[in-house]
Amino acid sequence: MPKDRGIESVEEYSGDFLKIIEDKIRKRGKVRILEAGCGYGVAMMGFVKRFGDKVEMTGFNYSRKHGDKMKMKEIAVEKGTFGEGEIGKIKNLPKIVYCDVDKGLPFNLNSFDFIYSRASIYLFEDKVKFFVECNRVLKKDGIARLSPTFAPLRADKHPREYQEAWEIWDNGKRVMPWDYFNKIKGVNVKSYKQGTWCLEIKKQKKIDFGLKLICAIDTNEIWKDWMGVKSIYTTQHSFIHHWKRLE
Repeated sequence: MPKDRGIESVEEYSGDFLKIIEDKIRKRGKVRILEAGCGYGVAMMGFVKRFGDKVEMTGFNYSRKHGDKMKMKEIAVEKGTFGEGEIGKIKNLPKIVYCDVDKGLPFNLNSFDFIYSRASIYLFEDKVKFFVECNRVLKKDGIARLSPTFAPLRADKHPREYQEAWEIWDNGKRVMPWDYFNKIKGVNVKSYKQGTWCLEIKKQKKIDFGLKLICAIDTNEIWKDWMGVKSIYTTQHSFIHHWKRLE
C-alpha cells in the first residue's frame, strides 16, 4: 500500500471526484471526508491545502506503523505542501484513527459527505462488507469513490491464480466484478486512465450486494514476497453438502 501518494492520485483513481467535492462545498460551505487507508496522510494534507477550513479530513490505518499524525506533518513539510511555520497554525489538521476494517468502521451512522480509497481494498478480507460499511457512514446524498483493485496484481510476483483480488460466482458461473456490481442499486463501476477501476456508491437507505464471503486467501501466508488478499464470493447463501444429502 503506497503511503505517500498525494491529492493528484485521487483524481487518477477516482475521476472527477475533486470537482464533485468542490461543487458540494460551494453549496454547503463545508464537508467531511474520509480516506480509507490514508498512509502518511499526504492526500489529506493536500485537501487541506486546496480547500482550507472547508474540509474536515479523517483517515484510517490499520496501525501506527502505516502512518501517524507526526509522520503526516513531517512528510507535508518535506513535500512542500506546508512550510514548517504553517503546520502549527492549521486548525483543521486531519485526524488519523486506527482500526481493523474487516471488523467494521469505527464511525457513526451518517458521518461523512465523501469517502475515497486509492490502494487499500485489495488488502481487505471482506471487501463487500467494507462497501456496506461505507454506505452506512455516508450522509444523505453522500458519495464514495473506491478503487477496489479489479485490475490484476503484479504479474511479475504473483502466480496466475492469485493475480486477481476477486472471484464472484453467480449460479455456479464466474462473473466479472464490474458486471455484477453495476447491477446493484446505487452502485456504478467506472474505468479511468491507466486501467484503474473505481466503484462509486451513492448513499442508500439500505444496500444489499447479495453476496456471501466463502473465503479470503492472504497470499502473503503462501509466500513472503506476495501481497494482497483474494476474496471469493457467491450468490448461494445456504446449501447442504452433497454427501449429507445422500444420507
